[in-house]
Amino acid sequence: MNTTVDSGEGEIAKRRVLRELIAYFALAFAISWGLGAAVIFFRPQFEAIVGPLGPLITSWPYYVAVCAPMISAVLVSAAFGGLDGVKNLFAGLVRPFRLRWLFVALLAFPIGLLVIGLVERALFGNEGSHGVNTHAILVGAPLLLISGRSFVDPGPWGEETGWRGFALPRLLTRFSPLTAAVILGAIWGIWHTPAFFLSGLYQSTYNYSEFIVAAVGETIFATWIFVNANRNYLVAGYVVHAMNNLMVTAGVFTDLRIQDLVYISIALLVVSISGPGLKGWRFAQTTKPADSAKSTLGIR
Repeated sequence: MNTTVDSGEGEIAKRRVLRELIAYFALAFAISWGLGAAVIFFRPQFEAIVGPLGPLITSWPYYVAVCAPMISAVLVSAAFGGLDGVKNLFAGLVRPFRLRWLFVALLAFPIGLLVIGLVERALFGNEGSHGVNTHAILVGAPLLLISGRSFVDPGPWGEETGWRGFALPRLLTRFSPLTAAVILGAIWGIWHTPAFFLSGLYQSTYNYSEFIVAAVGETIFATWIFVNANRNYLVAGYVVHAMNNLMVTAGVFTDLRIQDLVYISIALLVVSISGPGLKGWRFAQTTKPADSAKSTLGIR
């Protein structure tokens, strides 16, 4: 009898998670793509209604579109779980984790870029142009970080509550961490599509397929940290995302294939040492990812 009841409750929980994911992705895409379409195809008409937008990157539609994942996560959490659902969503920002995972999140991508830069110089010397600006890694990026510019970048704080805070734990109840990471990474990359058609945004200068590859690689890396850092998406989401954007802003690389190479290398290394479960290193917690995710969602 208890087995039947538990099975029934499990199916109900799975259906609820699926409905939450569908509602979240639909709303996040509707807000961002809706505003993107308005600016790309109907800007004069749109400005006639809301007023002049000025530079896109400082306009309110840009910030609303970037923050659509967070807005959607909050609204869907409230719709399905009320105030407790919203509290549970933001609880992921303060979950305790081992400090070493913060250093992994902060340093892995810059170190990967630095290795490529040093290899370039070892092979081809210091003369001529290089794909990686090592001076920007060692000097420019730290100065930008100290200046606090990364803390006001709307990308990490506008997106990560949605992608890593809301969507990832729910995907982990249905898929292995590696599969969940690939799915989320592809969706995350595709969500950026309108930015490729808007001059002034750095995505407009990138190759679309290369960007998707980078998004998937970065998400595998972030998911590995998420699984091992007690599902804290401040370190697994915000910090990882902020460091990526910091390297872009500092001009560390201009060719997206370098970013792809680093994230693919990191992803392969992560999978090789932890397997599809992404449960890496002996000091990681022993709870299963799916069980941990269910705990995060308040599912019994």
